[in-house]
Amino acid sequence: MQDTHDPMTLKPVSSAGAVPFSVQNAVLATLPEAEFALLRPHLKAVSLKRNEILQDALRYPDAAYFIESGVVSRMVRTARDGLVEVAVVGKFGFVGVSLVLGTMQTIQRSVVCVPGNALRIEASAFRDILQQSPATREHLLKYVQLLIALNAQIALCNARHEIPQRVARWILLAQDRIGKDRVPVTHGMIASALGVRRPGVSKALSDFEAGGIIEGSRGAIRIRDMAGLRREACECEKILKDRFRVFRDMPYHHHRVM
Repeated sequence: MQDTHDPMTLKPVSSAGAVPFSVQNAVLATLPEAEFALLRPHLKAVSLKRNEILQDALRYPDAAYFIESGVVSRMVRTARDGLVEVAVVGKFGFVGVSLVLGTMQTIQRSVVCVPGNALRIEASAFRDILQQSPATREHLLKYVQLLIALNAQIALCNARHEIPQRVARWILLAQDRIGKDRVPVTHGMIASALGVRRPGVSKALSDFEAGGIIEGSRGAIRIRDMAGLRREACECEKILKDRFRVFRDMPYHHHRVM
């Protein structure tokens, strides 16, 4: 993925005459109203473009992003092997855990792989709110704990499972986060995320398509047989999805922002 975008180039979605909309991000939607009210004035809707770098490794983040739609890859890099994905962030998570932990400097790169939208909050305002509200920090730390488990599970998956299993797992997790059967992603993007060569990914997708499980088109994959794709995936797909049950099972509030 290319370093072609700067976080400061993100454009607000809202415009003059915009009306309030309901928050879709699970971390924010499960936050009680008293705590969410502290964040509301500082949240700005922004669009996320493919290959946009929201935060870079070993840098001090200028903002946190609560993902409303789309998919963000958390990547680690080595000089020899390049970037490899260690976690997928969507509407069940946010980018900016270093701000919650108080460590400030990020350790992973966060790159948009499926375009969408997010609610952005400046780092300074976010830090102030977390200092004022231990309840808000405690709620956000639930996601941080899940992210640690996610990193570990994906590391195991990358080490132990075959490319077709990992490709199926990646598509299913992306689908879960965007909530649609059509996943706007290319063979090259999946290969980059998994840290494997593109021909291996293309072979797996070709086999899935031949089996009627998916349908490929330019720049997208449509899932035709969800159950069939799950059979092709390793057990990590179910384990990773179940990790987020803590947020799925919490009461959801109809928070609204501009």
